[in-house]
This record gives sequence, structure tokens and C-alpha cells, in this order.
Amino acid sequence: MLMNDNAIIHVENLHKWFGKLHVLKGVSFSVSPKEVMVLIGRSGSGKSTLLRCLNFLEEPTAGTISVAGDSITTAPGVKLDPKKILAIRLKMGMVFQEFNLFPHMTALGNVIEGLVTVKKMSQDEAIAMGEKYLSKVGLFEKRDVFPIRLSGGQKQRIAIARSLAMEPQVMLFDEPTSALDPELIGEVLDVMKQLAYEGTTMMIVTHEMSFANDVADRIIYVDHGEIVEQGEPEKIFNHPSDDRTRVFLRTFLHTDQSD
Repeated sequence: MLMNDNAIIHVENLHKWFGKLHVLKGVSFSVSPKEVMVLIGRSGSGKSTLLRCLNFLEEPTAGTISVAGDSITTAPGVKLDPKKILAIRLKMGMVFQEFNLFPHMTALGNVIEGLVTVKKMSQDEAIAMGEKYLSKVGLFEKRDVFPIRLSGGQKQRIAIARSLAMEPQVMLFDEPTSALDPELIGEVLDVMKQLAYEGTTMMIVTHEMSFANDVADRIIYVDHGEIVEQGEPEKIFNHPSDDRTRVFLRTFLHTDQSD
């Protein structure tokens, strides 16, 4: 795959093995600035592993990952430089299926923790930044509330604010609505739609097909650790070229209930 000179993310021949299980099989792609890329596919197809490899929450077995000018190439037996990993992580925000909030901290405390501990921001600066992003996700009034008093949708919006406050160049979302009750999904998707409209570069793993159709610049269908096909939503959803994509969409396209 040729390098896209304008890409903010470039992945080349990425492999991930878990023991004898080959989860990612030579995946290559680029993401342009302000692009919203949505990964779809069956559970266990490697989508979440791919996101986790991008910020080295899982260490890739082999391949090259480049993010906004920082690049790491790995292979079996290669020891990776922690400073290079940190440089890439600081350029990415990640929102998980589970919210991973600190239960002993308020909403604001959760949002500013990384600003104080990682970015070494002063408390006053961090609070101002935290309040800005709580407002952005519509939860300023919950700044002093602890997670136990928040709904699942509110917790996930706090998690999004926490990632945004670090001002990453790319946002990664790993099935951010899969742990939510159906009536709470919309409030999280609305925040993500707003980010998309504002030009936030995003990679999103989701089973919410109508949402993917609305916000994606490009859909990638992943199956058994390989990119089967990719294209604009209209092409993928209405004119898929691969039988595997067609079978998947026949099951999922009109349901949005696959979790």
C-alpha cells in the first residue's frame, strides 16, 4: 500500500498474534486529517484489537504504525522504545466500551486527571480545560458529581470529555455504546456526530449501522483479521462488492441491535 503523504495515521502490514491465534493479518490503511473512518464486522473479527494496537495497548507482533509524524516499526523480538510509544499515545484519545472512570473522583476530577499527571498542567488551567469539555458534552452541571450518581450515557460522555481534554489529534472509539441501555445510546452518538461535523479525525468501531451511514467518510469491513473492502457508506451499504460484506450487512444493516 502506498503511503498517503497527507495521512495523519498510516498503518503498514500490521500483524497481531495471540499465541497461535493470528488476529490481524497484514492490515494496511491510511486515515486523512478530519476523516471519520468506521470499522464494521462481526464480533471477534479483529476490529477492537486493531484500535488497541494503534496506541500500543496491545503490542503489535509486526508492522509499522505512523501517527502525525511519529512512527514505530516492530517485529518479533524487537524491543520498542517507551518514549516513542508515549509520543504516539499522546496524539490519540481513546474511548472504550466500558467507561473506566475513577469512582473516587468527581466528573471534573476524572476529566482533569490526565491534564495534571501527564501534561503537568496547573490545577487552575486543568479545571478551566475540564469545564470546557464537560460543557462540550453537555454535562457542565455534573462537574461535582461522582460516577455512581451518573447514568451509563453520562459516564460515557464524561469519558469522551476526558479524552478530548487532552486535545489529541485523533479520537479512537471502541464500540462506545455497546454497554449502554438502548434509551441512552442516542445521547452518546449525538456527541460523536457533533465531533464528526466539527472535523475531528476519528476511527470508530461500532455496530450502529445507521450512525455509521450518517457520519462515516469511509467504511471498512473487517473479517477474520483482514480488510475485506472499504469505501463510502453509500457504496458499502448499497453496493458491496464482496459476498462476505453482503452476508454481514444482510444480518446487521437494518437492526442496529447486534450487541
